[in-house]
Amino acid sequence: MKFRIFFMVLFIMFTAAASFAQEITLESFLDLVKANHPFFKKEDIALDIEKKQAESYPGAQDWGFSVSPSFTRLGEASSYYEAPGQSEKIYLFGTEVALSRKIWNTGGTLGFSISTDYRNSEYKSTVTKAFKHGVGISYTQPLLQNYKGTLDRLSYELSDYTIEFTEVKARENKEDFLLGVASRYLDWVKLTEVIGIAKGRLSLANEQLEQVVKRFNANLVDRVDVLRAEDAVRIAEQTILQLESLWKATQAELAVTAGSETLYNKSPSYDIYALEDLPGPDEASGILEERSRLLKTFDILKSQLDRQREGLLEQIRPQLNLSVAGGVYGSDEDFVPSLAIYKPDVTVSLVFLKYFGNSTLNKQVEKLDLQVKKIDLDKANVLVSLEANMRSLLIQLAEIEKVLVLNRDQIMSAGEKTVEELKMYNQGRGQLTFVIQSRDNEENAKLTYADNAALYHMLLLQYRALLDELF
Repeated sequence: MKFRIFFMVLFIMFTAAASFAQEITLESFLDLVKANHPFFKKEDIALDIEKKQAESYPGAQDWGFSVSPSFTRLGEASSYYEAPGQSEKIYLFGTEVALSRKIWNTGGTLGFSISTDYRNSEYKSTVTKAFKHGVGISYTQPLLQNYKGTLDRLSYELSDYTIEFTEVKARENKEDFLLGVASRYLDWVKLTEVIGIAKGRLSLANEQLEQVVKRFNANLVDRVDVLRAEDAVRIAEQTILQLESLWKATQAELAVTAGSETLYNKSPSYDIYALEDLPGPDEASGILEERSRLLKTFDILKSQLDRQREGLLEQIRPQLNLSVAGGVYGSDEDFVPSLAIYKPDVTVSLVFLKYFGNSTLNKQVEKLDLQVKKIDLDKANVLVSLEANMRSLLIQLAEIEKVLVLNRDQIMSAGEKTVEELKMYNQGRGQLTFVIQSRDNEENAKLTYADNAALYHMLLLQYRALLDELF
């Protein structure tokens, strides 16, 4: 009996300590997970990688700097062609320094250059030389293919779709992850409720034991009733110890997942018996089609393929490039006079190029058309699966609500039966076995109610995740 009293004191201390423990809601727990778990940082880095890749494409517009020194020796045949009857050998030295860049808004190429050349011609015993210096500017503008830089910007614009897709996919991955950890939080909530039910059962078992001992001491019942009451207490104690072990293990798991040791001093705060008003299947279907990130990924991919198709059609167009180049130059046999660069040169050219057939590009366009059709079918397929899942969840939630009503009625009925069994036992017209069995049935009814309530909220979490409401 002393041991029994000692255990009860410990039980009361534990209950009192638990009552003062801080509580944490599901939303606060998920906020901790989002802030501390490396999974979320990993998904963010995946998005940052795609953004950095996109930021690299505008580098194609950077200024390019080039230096081109050259030396040419023309022998008798080439020098005769270059200067018939005048030279046997020609030596050419030259250097050009140039700056150029692509202009995405027009598709053109702008260039600036500074050049210096030296020419040495030999004919028999005569040597002639000349210097030439100048500065120039050039611009090439596409008039058909790549007009307004359509092809120059293609990779950059396609990367926007990749970033958007990666971002949506990352959010979807985060939501799936949160659904998993939220489910474990609900397991923690359920264990908390079950432990409370078990402690209630233990309290009643101890009260029953005290009453039986008093009746035994008054020679009103047999020793076997005392043994049965003690067994009921021991069974209740063992159940609590097992449940508390699971409770602490789940708490530790959630603390590690959330990256917060404060969870070791907290208990869950969640009304497991609360019900929610949910929309009808048709209304929920409209919400699903409007909100679903998974469906949005197909729209992004389709838009990206449409842009790729535009790029291929642009490549099929013929090339017509207008080039304009001009500059001022100076030349003379002596170096210093050749630096007087004021004599203008102008060049205008038009280049047309067309590939006949373009079979490769045409087949790629046909391939993209098929991919677009496949994406439409994939989206329709996923929409059917999502809607089927959503309607299934709504039906299950509605049916469980009905079951919960029956569970509450069953608990009331079991409680009334326990009162009657106890009344009959106290009057000497019943057996303690029936009282214990009735109280076990009452506890089982409460456990069934808790199980179904937890199932209801587990399905509710899945429904919220399906509508992208968790993240």
